[in-house]
Amino acid sequence: MLPACDAFCRADLGLALRAAVQPLWWLRNRRCLIVDSLTLLTKADVGLVQLESRPVRLDELVEESFEDAQHLALPHDVTVTMDDCDEVTVSGDRHRLRQLLLILTDNAVKYNRPRGTLSISLRNISGTAELRITNTGGSIAPKTLEKIFERFVRGENAQGKVEGSGLGLAIAQWIVRAHGGSIQLLSEPGEKFTALVKIPVIPAAGPVRTKAI
Repeated sequence: MLPACDAFCRADLGLALRAAVQPLWWLRNRRCLIVDSLTLLTKADVGLVQLESRPVRLDELVEESFEDAQHLALPHDVTVTMDDCDEVTVSGDRHRLRQLLLILTDNAVKYNRPRGTLSISLRNISGTAELRITNTGGSIAPKTLEKIFERFVRGENAQGKVEGSGLGLAIAQWIVRAHGGSIQLLSEPGEKFTALVKIPVIPAAGPVRTKAI
């Protein structure tokens, strides 16, 4: 009986240790995320981040992000749909554009209501790629909405409720501007929010270059 008792105690102790360590592990990861994000933004401020400039099929990245968003949404019971996905080529850095889409879709899932919706669309409007990511995210005070792309700013529906650093949208804005575009967060009827990204479209072929942003 003693070996069995010892095994039980060790298992119980293991659970207790995991319960004690998990918050510390989460805090460490969160701090690392904040440090990494701030480092990126600080380097970007002084032009030390190198971005590729090559033709990128943005529609292909959007389709990949749509699949990612479906997986992210499963635990939150959020329905993800794709409205339009025009074939669009932009000049830019594929890795950073992928990062942009991940930030926006991740936010649209996290800052959503249970059994909410998330829709993604990409359209070519007169030579401009218009990406819209809309979710049922509740409400944000107008004063907060005005400065939502500033560092460490988070909506009232996120504070103390949703894990995050308050730096994702600042990084998203930097990526969009580095690609000659613009980004807005629009309040829509029915307590919905739309992240609207506009980036110039280019022909499907072009030289590969690298530039410092």
